[in-house]
Amino acid sequence: MTAVRRHLIEPLRTGGALRALALVASAIPLGTLWFVVLVTGWAVGLGLLITLVGLPILLGLAYVVRVAAEAERRLLEALTGERLARRPVVRHDAPLTARLRGLAGDATIWREQAYLLLRFVLGLPLAVVVLALLGEGLRLALAPAYYRAGGDVADVGAWSVDTFSEAVLLVPAGLALAAASVPAAVWAARAWTALARGLLGEAAPAAAAPPADGGARPGRRPPRPVGSRGLAVHAAAYAIVNVTLVLIWTATTPGGYFWPFWTLVPLGAILLAHAALVVSPALVPGGRWGRVGLVRHAGVAGALALLLIAIWAFTTPGGYFWPVWPVIALAVQVAIHATRVFVGTGAREDELTERIDVLTSTRAGAVDAQAAELRRIERDLHDGAQARLVALAMDLGMARDRLAASGDARARDLVAGAHEEAKRALVELRDLARGIHPAVLSDRGLEAAVGSLAGASRIPVRVEVDTGGRLEPAVEAAAYFTVAESLANAAKHSGARVVEVAIGRGDGVLRVRVSDDGAGGADPQGEGLTGLRRRIEAHDGILRVVSPEAGGTTIEAVIPCGS
Repeated sequence: MTAVRRHLIEPLRTGGALRALALVASAIPLGTLWFVVLVTGWAVGLGLLITLVGLPILLGLAYVVRVAAEAERRLLEALTGERLARRPVVRHDAPLTARLRGLAGDATIWREQAYLLLRFVLGLPLAVVVLALLGEGLRLALAPAYYRAGGDVADVGAWSVDTFSEAVLLVPAGLALAAASVPAAVWAARAWTALARGLLGEAAPAAAAPPADGGARPGRRPPRPVGSRGLAVHAAAYAIVNVTLVLIWTATTPGGYFWPFWTLVPLGAILLAHAALVVSPALVPGGRWGRVGLVRHAGVAGALALLLIAIWAFTTPGGYFWPVWPVIALAVQVAIHATRVFVGTGAREDELTERIDVLTSTRAGAVDAQAAELRRIERDLHDGAQARLVALAMDLGMARDRLAASGDARARDLVAGAHEEAKRALVELRDLARGIHPAVLSDRGLEAAVGSLAGASRIPVRVEVDTGGRLEPAVEAAAYFTVAESLANAAKHSGARVVEVAIGRGDGVLRVRVSDDGAGGADPQGEGLTGLRRRIEAHDGILRVVSPEAGGTTIEAVIPCGS
């Protein structure tokens, strides 16, 4: 009953099932559009490359790909809440040849093309399967109404429904199929989200970088699926091979026998099985490894089933549906595996869940205690040593004025020097207190603190903050120092003309994004970004760094902050 509530009732109640279905179904129009654009653009651009007319065509295709990928990112964010790092703004003041070299050497644009192609090659068949499952379920559930309307529309294969009672018997089967389409759509959307995270996400796995000592962090779930870079390379190779073959088929035998099918579908099934192995941990809440194995098993079995059905549809459409027997065998194996997982591991999972909750709460308490201790140190410096230095500077100033009247030049110079040193010590102490924990952050909140950083920056900064009120002090501090470090890096190294800071709260997380139009090429493993990443990861957050050599840097932090 718990599984039914989690995988069926909860997605329907929250609207997640409808959004997942929309994401999966969107592959039919969008995948087809992207496929036509890519094939046409590459065919025309390469065909006219010898006349140099192909160069601007290929450049235009590259910009179209960027726009399409950005549209896919926004669609993914609107339907799933997965906010991927935005591509930096292109600097248009560079020469045409430099822009062409930059685009050709930009690995991100090749991954974006692979993703757009996969929206057609894998996304369209997946959408057809999910929609067919839902449509067939609804058709069978409405079999009595169909029977009353026409009589023969309720036929199921070789079984002809001749009576109203037989039509009623189809209703439970239809409801079961329609209900099965809900977790199928949700799992398909999660798998596609994980694939998009690997291909449309950050240019380098900065958030998943190992610690300085080379060891692993026990108990930390990786922000990206392990092996996602290998999956991205696999997808890119698949896209390059099949686009090349489709172009050859288009140039040699257009409208004839579509022989690229024998590479598109079998190699696509292998890629789908690879994706099931890689993204399976992202589909299982809490990383329950028994269920991860089940998802991997189901993914590989599904890839084989789709391969067999596609071969049948291409070779003998309308003939004897021979894939039914291997598909049934694969389904029985998955069902046996599912029975073992859900029946045999319940108590162990409950124990592990309770342990994870205890560790999470104790870590949160330690982070809050550390933040409180830093605020206490800042207050002690402000109310103690800083106040005494202020009084000392005032006394020295008055002593200097009196000595100036007495005419003792040596004593006056000594007191004036001591006065200047006291003022310098006061400034350093204020900077130290601000670096530990800025007073404006505690007193007026994150928006005011970020506004003060923007006002002090040498580069024009556009700020957009929407947190819906105050957050936990530790979360506000992590967000503040993310902006502070990003602005400092932009001022020192980027040569940027403008910086954009966007902070928003939603879906239980705080998202902080700082983008500039500078030179790019920031090192995600640098000392400042490494320290910032560790600060974010202490809150179970993720730090992404996108800084291609072509220009522009985007630093994005995702910090859990509760509902």
